Amino acid sequence: MINDFLKKRFLRYLNIKKTLREMDELNERLLKEKEIRQEFFANASHELKTPITSIRGYAELLESDMIKDEDTKRDMISRIKKEADHMNMLIADILEVSKLESNDIRPEVMRVDVNLLIEDTMETFKPRADEAQVTLYNYSKPGTFVYADYGHMDEIISNLVSNAIRYNRKNGKVWIYASNEGGRMELRVRDTGIGIPKSECSRIFERFYRVDKGRSRVTGGTGLGLSIVKHILSYYKGTIEVNSKTGSGSEFIVRIPEHYER
Repeated sequence: MINDFLKKRFLRYLNIKKTLREMDELNERLLKEKEIRQEFFANASHELKTPITSIRGYAELLESDMIKDEDTKRDMISRIKKEADHMNMLIADILEVSKLESNDIRPEVMRVDVNLLIEDTMETFKPRADEAQVTLYNYSKPGTFVYADYGHMDEIISNLVSNAIRYNRKNGKVWIYASNEGGRMELRVRDTGIGIPKSECSRIFERFYRVDKGRSRVTGGTGLGLSIVKHILSYYKGTIEVNSKTGSGSEFIVRIPEHYER
């Protein structure tokens, strides 16, 4: 009788201990998420202040009528437009990250022809590639597919190709290759660009992290592209890895299950 009583008390003690441990873990996770949110909004505010400050400065100069030269005025107006476009891109990416992190995703799953999507992406980025003197090549296998939301796959490919152009060199090249391998869709984007130091490869998927802040600012990067890619891949139980070395270009490898399972 006493043994049964002690046994029940002991089991109750173990259950209470387990509950307290789970509560501690939950509390720790909530505090961590709060820190991440605070850091995210602090970084977002900082990133938005830069284009806003530029726009205000140029606008005040034009308003003051101190600038008489018409070419200078046109240059300032062009810069205001460029900063406004950058701010729009930044806001769109911030909203996308927030949506992905809150799991507010309602994918319209369909059979996506990856090769066709890559061709469309290359056509979209051709003017930018030509301006940067970068040549794009598509070596994807015809018929490569994945069941996913078309917009999500477009986001992944566009971000990787955009970065491959942005961080490349004059007369550089970008090779894109996609195929179905072992039940997965595999996408590789390789460039002849500036490369990434080994010590920073693990950080490039962090929000607002930039390897080359000066180049990213000039070419219009928001610092959120790879973070968005990683969030999307996590939703589809996919993976991404990077092989890179300073001065020797980079290769990003994406693998996603062919069929969407949630």
